[in-house]
Amino acid sequence: MNLERVLVAESDPHLVEIMVIRLSNAGYQVMTCAQGDQVLTKALGFKPGVVIIDQYIPIKDGFEICYELKLHSETRNMGIILLTEEEINLVDMANLGVRVDTQLIKPFNPKDVLVKVNQLMAERRAISTNSLTGFQGWDALRQEIMQRITGAGDCDLLFIDINNFRIYNQCYGFSAGDEAIRLLCRLLVEVTDELEVPDIFISHIHGDDFAVMLPVDTGAQVGQELIKRFDEQIGALYLDDDRERGGLMVQKPDGKIEQWPLMALTVALVSEIQKKYTHPLETKVVGEELLRRLKLKQGSNLMMDRHTS
Repeated sequence: MNLERVLVAESDPHLVEIMVIRLSNAGYQVMTCAQGDQVLTKALGFKPGVVIIDQYIPIKDGFEICYELKLHSETRNMGIILLTEEEINLVDMANLGVRVDTQLIKPFNPKDVLVKVNQLMAERRAISTNSLTGFQGWDALRQEIMQRITGAGDCDLLFIDINNFRIYNQCYGFSAGDEAIRLLCRLLVEVTDELEVPDIFISHIHGDDFAVMLPVDTGAQVGQELIKRFDEQIGALYLDDDRERGGLMVQKPDGKIEQWPLMALTVALVSEIQKKYTHPLETKVVGEELLRRLKLKQGSNLMMDRHTS
């Protein structure tokens, strides 16, 4: 995603020209398309920070395009401005799975386009992402959870931790540890993309701790599939001897040998956010407590929240 680029999806050539001139004069690189079926392909190639979409663009309407952009991990975090004929309730749209950042009602002043684009770009510049994974951190996820608690539609939350990651990092080195993190990131994207739903938010909290926001009733499915694929693939990151013995043999300072099993995945499922919780930190505390309990178990495991309101 390039925060100097804007994609304009509009079929009115006069309106396109006005927006291109205004945005280009402000220093943005602008790409245009006049048909709805072109938007996703151009967004994937051009990688804009913001996409401006006419609600009634030909072939594929604006709502369908917004939904489609949110389906793909590569376009999910792009800002979306919807050009509409009349004001639309964006909260109602979000509850239907179509999330739009903001709207402009026609006719509008050309300077309003620049104001909206600048605002969305500034919001994205202010959001820090992890340099290794590219995922946003807890602060961004906290805002998403707060929106759900206050009525923007319920969700499932997965809190994820790699068991025995610290000892692997110590024995194999930080570069190898980064590879384990990258493996988990790849699996997170793969498994959530296969749901083919738009309502997904992946967060890298810190170290080997991640969280994923998902549509209601999908958390268990995603969690189990993550565990399955992680267990299948994590062994490839070990040397043959360690993999065959099922873990690491580490000499302690007192000379004793301690055995550590292969890395495993612990997944905590926190559900019914709107019903059970009033603040995002409550969900995080519950998720972390579940992860602590899971660390007492062998291997990879998923545990569900039993908290009641």
